[in-house]
Amino acid sequence: MTDREKHDLSTELEFLLGELPENIVDFLKEQSSSDGQMGEDEIEIDIDALSHETLYKLRKLLDDYLLKKQKNQAKAESCEMELLNESGFSNSSMQPCKGNDQVDEVVDIVGSSYPPVAIEKRLTHRNSRCSSSSGSSGESGSSSSAKLRDIIQSEFCETGSLDEAIELVKQCGGIKRAQELAKEKVDIAIKSLQCLPQSDFRLGLEDDV
Repeated sequence: MTDREKHDLSTELEFLLGELPENIVDFLKEQSSSDGQMGEDEIEIDIDALSHETLYKLRKLLDDYLLKKQKNQAKAESCEMELLNESGFSNSSMQPCKGNDQVDEVVDIVGSSYPPVAIEKRLTHRNSRCSSSSGSSGESGSSSSAKLRDIIQSEFCETGSLDEAIELVKQCGGIKRAQELAKEKVDIAIKSLQCLPQSDFRLGLEDDV
C-alpha cells in the first residue's frame, strides 16, 4: 500500500469517528501496539507498522462498512417518504431511526507520517426501526391521499387528472415537505465535509454532494 493510500485510510478512519462498527474495532484491537499500557477502552494503532496484508484487510472492512452505511441511509430515506405518503402528505414530524444503547471506546491511530487521532467508537446495534408521530390530518387528509392514489393507479387516463393530482399534492404540502427533507440531508452532509482535511477522499465526497 502506498503512502498516499495509507494517508487516505487514516483520514477516513478519523472522519468516521463515533460510528466505527464492532468488527472493525475488534480488528484494530488485534493489531494494537499498546501492549497493555493504554486504558481499558483505548487502542493504539501504528499505521506504519502494519503489514500490507493487514492494511488491505482494514481497507476492505472499511469499504464494506461504508457500502452498508450507504444502503441503510437509502432505506431510511425510503422509509421517511413512505411514512409521508401514508399520512396523506400531512404535517408529520419525522423522527430519525434510533438504535439501542451505545458504548463509547477510544482508538488512537499513530504513525511516523500521520498525527495521532482519537476515534470515539460507539457500538451501535443496527436493529432499528423508523418511527413517526403524525399530526392531526383529519378525514380530509385521508380523503386526499386516497383520491391521489386512485388517480395514480388509473395512470391519469381521465382528462384533467394530472392537474388534479398536482393540485392535491400542493394542497397537502407534499412538495414542500420533500424539499425540506432534501435540504436537511444536504446541510448535514456539508457540515460533515467541513470537518475533513483537504484530500482526494474529501473531493470525491464533495462531488457526490
